Amino acid sequence: MKKHSLAEFFKSKSFYVLLGVGALAIIAITVVSLNQPSGKGGGQNLADLNEPNKNVADGGSLGATDIPDNTTPSDTAKNETGSSTDGKQEAKVTPTEPGGTGKDLEGSEVTDDPNLKNAEADKANQTAAADKGKKEETAKASDETKQVLNPDTLYFDTEKGLSWPINGDVLLNYSPDRVIYFKTLEQFRCNPAVVIQAKEGAEVTNAATGIITSITKEDETGVTVKVNIGSGYSLVYGQLEENKDLKVGDVVEKGAVLGKVAKPTMYYSVEGSNLYFMVEKDSETVDPTSLLKK
Repeated sequence: MKKHSLAEFFKSKSFYVLLGVGALAIIAITVVSLNQPSGKGGGQNLADLNEPNKNVADGGSLGATDIPDNTTPSDTAKNETGSSTDGKQEAKVTPTEPGGTGKDLEGSEVTDDPNLKNAEADKANQTAAADKGKKEETAKASDETKQVLNPDTLYFDTEKGLSWPINGDVLLNYSPDRVIYFKTLEQFRCNPAVVIQAKEGAEVTNAATGIITSITKEDETGVTVKVNIGSGYSLVYGQLEENKDLKVGDVVEKGAVLGKVAKPTMYYSVEGSNLYFMVEKDSETVDPTSLLKK
């Protein structure tokens, strides 16, 4: 009886209606499933067109992958490192504030403050002007000294005497009237000067203010400088190195360096390096030790 009822049901219209509804339900379920996003975080990839870009709205910079279509990664790297077209890194200055100072890549301080630059320029100009003024004053003083000191106005005070031109022992004494023995020459002869022991290269100072009257080179005394100190007195310095800074007519103050002791000439090779020092008064020699003061 039941088998007969089921057979009749399958043959009826109700069966086909239910079968169509079921097919439509299956199709609807399939369509809905296909439209669902895959993955747990799938909804996170959907962009809301009504929501503004957070990076732009917040003033943020483009991300690592947000590179414009017309910019290559190599161009981006160049822009970030600040490279110049020749491949060398440019020196960038980051001032502490507008118009302030900063440091370049080498650590040197630089400034873009025009006021500071002008102040530095003014300071340099003032320094240069001061140096120029000092030189002009020195030259003027020297010219005035030359005008005051001349052979007619020079005066030598015998009470004040002479300063020692160099420190050393006397190798050969002043002896104009009797002969003394010269070791190098192996003979006895008179000596119109004093020969003072000195190391080669030692400085020789002027014993009294005067004017240079001659600079010669002699066989016996080598480079020889003569200074007129006034009142008929002259000083003669021998065994000197050549000094190109000195010339005839120069005013030399007391204590000024005239030159250095040279290698001894062949007349004094045994005695060794020395200063030949002679004093003249009205063309006659005078004992230098009588005028030399401690």
